[in-house]
Amino acid sequence: MGLFSARRKSKPAHGAGSAQEASDRTKPSPRTSEIPAALRLPEILQRTFDFIDEYTLHHTVLLVCHQWFWANQHRIVRKVNWFEASKTKRLDKVISRLPRATHLVLCSAGNDDSGTIKLIQALSDNSTRQLQEQEQGLHGVLGQDAYIQPTTPTTHHGLIRKTRPLQISRILRDLDLTGSRDLLFDLLPYLGSLTRLRVQLSARESLYVDAVFSSCPNLVSLRLESIWGFYLQGSEGSSSTMLCSLRSFIVENAIISEPSLDHLLTVSPRLKDLQLRNLRYDSTLATPQVQHWSWVMKKLTALEISLTSVHFSVYGQPMAEEEVYEKIIVVAPRSQEWVLRSFDLTPALTHCLMQIPNRVTSLELVASGDAESAFSDELHQYLCASPHLLYLKAPHSVCLIESMDIHGRWTDPSTTTTVGTAAHPPGIWACRNLRTLHIRVHDISPDSIEERSGRSRILFGYISRVLPRLEDLVLLDHDVRQSRMSLDLQSGFCLLARLSGLENLRVGQIEKKMTFRAADLRWIIPSGHINGGRIERGYVYKTWDKLLAQEAERSAMVSMNPRKQRQLTKDVELWKSLEHLGLLLDVKVMVDEMETNKEAFAGGMRKLRDLAIYRNLLSRPTPPEKEYLRLANDNFELRREVWRDDVGGLAAVAAFVIS
Repeated sequence: MGLFSARRKSKPAHGAGSAQEASDRTKPSPRTSEIPAALRLPEILQRTFDFIDEYTLHHTVLLVCHQWFWANQHRIVRKVNWFEASKTKRLDKVISRLPRATHLVLCSAGNDDSGTIKLIQALSDNSTRQLQEQEQGLHGVLGQDAYIQPTTPTTHHGLIRKTRPLQISRILRDLDLTGSRDLLFDLLPYLGSLTRLRVQLSARESLYVDAVFSSCPNLVSLRLESIWGFYLQGSEGSSSTMLCSLRSFIVENAIISEPSLDHLLTVSPRLKDLQLRNLRYDSTLATPQVQHWSWVMKKLTALEISLTSVHFSVYGQPMAEEEVYEKIIVVAPRSQEWVLRSFDLTPALTHCLMQIPNRVTSLELVASGDAESAFSDELHQYLCASPHLLYLKAPHSVCLIESMDIHGRWTDPSTTTTVGTAAHPPGIWACRNLRTLHIRVHDISPDSIEERSGRSRILFGYISRVLPRLEDLVLLDHDVRQSRMSLDLQSGFCLLARLSGLENLRVGQIEKKMTFRAADLRWIIPSGHINGGRIERGYVYKTWDKLLAQEAERSAMVSMNPRKQRQLTKDVELWKSLEHLGLLLDVKVMVDEMETNKEAFAGGMRKLRDLAIYRNLLSRPTPPEKEYLRLANDNFELRREVWRDDVGGLAAVAAFVIS
């Protein structure tokens, strides 16, 4: 019982009903339907599992039968996080989970603190255990399932385990490391099973990529980055013919010599994704450095490397239009994944992109360097014409509220030069199936509290209606010193409850003290939809009568412009759902829906696993319940609701036992 208990389990009845239940348990279960012949083929079954999302895999697929359980062991993700600032007592818990971990997130400034030393030793012991198990034939090199096709029909008509399957998934495959080069080199001897490695260096250092390839022979994806820049070195002029399995190579803010990149491309014939982001230059080096796309293009052609995704940019220098055309049309004409910089998305480039079939499913806009143009509306215009887009990561690109205010309720077109005019009118994004959205929000905090609430309702209402399939949502402030999104109930933060598939939600990028009422946030967790949570929203709800009346008067005076009337004929259902966008009435309708459709909203946001509200970007993922408690420590009213629910829950249990 308590804050996070949505309902109390009822006590089973005894007597005549129990006899009937016992009789029901003895009845044979109905015969299951015949399994399609296609799913009897291991290859088709494995391919089908590749398209299933992680949540469905963990909560549904693994529970179907033993065959499906063992067939997906190598897809199970067991994530372990360790941050140097974490409490020491948590380290023992991390180490105990390490032998079964498949993904490790490690953030440490150095390699000499006691916690990091202890963790390195645990990785060493884990690596030794894995090597011993491999020698005994318990699983393959990559921890993949060891299955054989049966020669005679079996009850599972599928795949049979060769050996002890409990060992299949106990292997580290992914590592996200934030720290020094020395820490990486201390870890490398114990990372032989890695298939994906991401390193963010905390200082301007030199990194030898050959050492990484030698220690991680099965590496498929490698990403290296640094805020301050770093030197990426390889075996210049090496005659080694050892090829690696690398398929994705991403570097950011790196200083790379031409011989080093030449060697890396030579030993990576399977490379499909090459991204050289914001390359730096050091005038003190005598060796020629990679600074021109023409040199990279020449090497790719000579080595006959066929890429599906490519990016090349130099820090602070805008891309030439002919280079963009060559990378998109010539090198990767069928690419569905594009990576650009914020200020490279110019009107000319957008026009160029519109000339080819728009089949892009993934778009990432990385940091622009020192020539950033924060207020371009080209991203909005492109999204209005990209129906196939599934993933958008643009944490350095600014999204204007004016572009979302399709009714012009909280923005003044005469005060903006980029949107709201005849050339750039507000519009609706065409990417209805978008799964990932990372953007930066501009001008959400004007002086007027009423206007700030209205603009926040525009943001949350637009996203929840236009992008109903979102799974990963990150909303950052444009100016961390002044901007702050309004997250109270009146500002419509609860409109995000429409996103039933949301798994990750982050608002803000730095630690900020904010004042909340229980009604503002409690709808996220299960207890927000029992009596206490509904009563809290009811108290706030009753104070809106005057505001709603004033809002209705203003709305009645606004006439619909001809352009909006033409658009209404294109997507009537969507426009109808956006009828109250920006109004307090939209929040009222949402609260009423929570009250009437209790079954749909019971349990809060059921799929939400990670929640961060104005926390540091480097902070570890936190379940919604724990994040709510963290916010409660800074807000007396939230603490009071936590205490009241816990005491009330204990009283209910005591009354139930006495009766």
